[in-house]
Amino acid sequence: MASRFIQNSFHQQESQRPSRALSEHQKSRSEKGGQKVHHKSHASHHYNPLVIPCDWVLAENHAKARRVARELEVENQSTCPCCGYSIERTDLEFDCDPLEMKFLGSGFPLFYMFIKYCIFILVEFWLLKGMFCLATDLMGDYCYNQEKIKIQDQAHHSIHDHLNQQHHHKHKSDNSICGGSLWHFVSLANVYDREDIRNLQSNLSLVVVFANMVSFLFFRKAQRSIDIEVDESQLTPSDYTICVKNIPKLNEDYKEVLKNIFQNYAADGRELSVTKIVLVYNLDEVIELEEALKEMIREKQEYLLENGMNFTDFKVKQLDEKLESLEQKIHQKEHELFINKEKFAGIAFISFLTEEMKQLVLQHNPHTSWERIKAFFNHGLTGDVKEKGLIFEGHKLYVEEAPEPNDVDWEFIHIQTGQKVKARVIAWSISISFMAGCFFLIWFLSELAERMNEQVEEQEKKGIKDSLTQTIAFLTSQSISWTVVFFNKFVIGKVYHLIVDLEKISNKTKFNISFARKQSVALFINTALISLVIDFYLTGNVIGKGGFIYNESNVFLLNAFIPPIVWFVDPWSIQKDYQRQKQQKNVKNCVLTQQEANEIMEMPDYSQAKRYGDIMKTMWFTFFYGDIIPLGILFSIMGLTLYYFVDKYNVLRRRTIKESLSKHLSIEMIEMLELIIIFTGIGNTVVSSILFGEVKWQDFIIIIIGVVYILLPMEDISSVLFPLEQKDEVQTYYEAEEYFNTDYDRENPVTRREILHEIAKKK
Repeated sequence: MASRFIQNSFHQQESQRPSRALSEHQKSRSEKGGQKVHHKSHASHHYNPLVIPCDWVLAENHAKARRVARELEVENQSTCPCCGYSIERTDLEFDCDPLEMKFLGSGFPLFYMFIKYCIFILVEFWLLKGMFCLATDLMGDYCYNQEKIKIQDQAHHSIHDHLNQQHHHKHKSDNSICGGSLWHFVSLANVYDREDIRNLQSNLSLVVVFANMVSFLFFRKAQRSIDIEVDESQLTPSDYTICVKNIPKLNEDYKEVLKNIFQNYAADGRELSVTKIVLVYNLDEVIELEEALKEMIREKQEYLLENGMNFTDFKVKQLDEKLESLEQKIHQKEHELFINKEKFAGIAFISFLTEEMKQLVLQHNPHTSWERIKAFFNHGLTGDVKEKGLIFEGHKLYVEEAPEPNDVDWEFIHIQTGQKVKARVIAWSISISFMAGCFFLIWFLSELAERMNEQVEEQEKKGIKDSLTQTIAFLTSQSISWTVVFFNKFVIGKVYHLIVDLEKISNKTKFNISFARKQSVALFINTALISLVIDFYLTGNVIGKGGFIYNESNVFLLNAFIPPIVWFVDPWSIQKDYQRQKQQKNVKNCVLTQQEANEIMEMPDYSQAKRYGDIMKTMWFTFFYGDIIPLGILFSIMGLTLYYFVDKYNVLRRRTIKESLSKHLSIEMIEMLELIIIFTGIGNTVVSSILFGEVKWQDFIIIIIGVVYILLPMEDISSVLFPLEQKDEVQTYYEAEEYFNTDYDRENPVTRREILHEIAKKK
């Protein structure tokens, strides 16, 4: 969300664009029966996020409160006046069990379990097939025997011409000419003439696929078990709350109407108890005013820098008066939203006295995607009043599990479906254009490398050895893999973060799911598919010098070790340290607001979706090309193991967590991971058909199995095979409320000021 400068002291929003949907502060959760969070309300009355010059002591305390560490269970804790989090914290040990990070929510234990299972699946691939493929490839002699290469070149020339005509492409190189580098000796190229070995390898692919399918079932069970364990150890508002959508516009009191409906009619006549209703409003006008406020603050900062730090200057006082007036206007606009029924967005968060009541409402009010699609084209009205569920004023009320309060993006939750569809079409168009640009960049490098290698070969035939030309050819060939890896690491993540931000997604878990999906696909296309199209269909250089096997082997190696090394060096932290030191050395001329000082003292943000994207790309890439380059499996195992430890270290010591993600992200990532079954079959089929002119029946079977497996409801099947009991919260909402670090009314920008003022008075 846009930065909200005018919020009450604690629970201050601290994000700035463009990372809107990842910008909420992660509220650490209280343990059941654990220490309550104590806010010092007197500090909140003096905190001003707009004040210039800033107080660096406050900023340092804020950084302490924001670090990833458990709160100390002591009375009268010191708290940060801007966000309300305890300053006194205790670090977790680096080698701690990821379950100890459950105070951050289930997302982090689930994420580290995800990496462990990915490593396990890769080890399974290596033991069942990879070792055998590497051993048999080493036993081959195709790339050693140059005379044999020439004979095979002549023998396969007619086949090669047939393939050229079949694909209607002009190949510049002969697929059967082996480049003879180290990578070729440990790849499928070295058994180019051994169909018997390739048949054995194909049989093992079926074994790997069946082993993967069994592993995925246990993987899902383990993830559900972790989520249940974390959920039962935490008390959060979402345990008692549903989200209701498609509420019609009324001239009545929405809260009273909804309270009556959900207390008396939401569970087949059973009487329920509603404890709180929080309505969602259209914030467009407030956001526009806040942008104007930010612009005015920038104007004040620029004037102070240009004219000296004179806070008694007439112009500065004028700007202060305008800022105060604009703040009051924002407060007034928020109050108008609260009382103006026209600004209601048709969405409400409704909390019940017990979790059992919430579950009853969810069970008795199902809906389908098809129902929502029909309602969308019918202006929200349902076409069949006999449909199961709550139908009010012709609108079916869509009841869902509520996300955590700080998982909601209040800036976008009110956006209508039509607007979101348009935004996502634009986002996809930009995404496709970006990937087209990546394709042409790699194609250009591939063409350049191909020409340089041809020039070197021509010189060698003439007996000329030009070291400069050879060096340029070598560096050009290397530049392809280096460009792919570094482009993936530093460019694609940022670009797709901005693209997904355009989609106006209503909560951060959904944002991360969309981000992880798009980034994973983009990374995979950039890493695997673009090279495949260029080397197989455009240059025709598959197993030759500087060709497909050479480039993809380099990518395997670089992809395994460059990301964890860069992640360990952490240039983002170095950059943040530099910015921090620069501002602190220039205290006399520092024009940062208190909020900006707080932000600069924080560690860099952590994005779990980016991490999932990195891992997914590695898994897809490895299973797509693991058969042709078996050594790549070993590289990926080592790379992910390093990645696990480096990422955990960075989270515990060098990052600020601003995400509160649900289990749905992990479930979605498992769904995507299961695509490795299809990728195994497709990868093998593409390589065999183009390189050897054949399609193995085993690969065809694998593709069919993969498609069927993906279409099956594997989460439901896993639940039936491995049933796990999840107990409802036994405490009532009112008993649990004192342990909540936040709630929907405290996060809602329209109601936050009033609610926090009431809490401050009580304390």
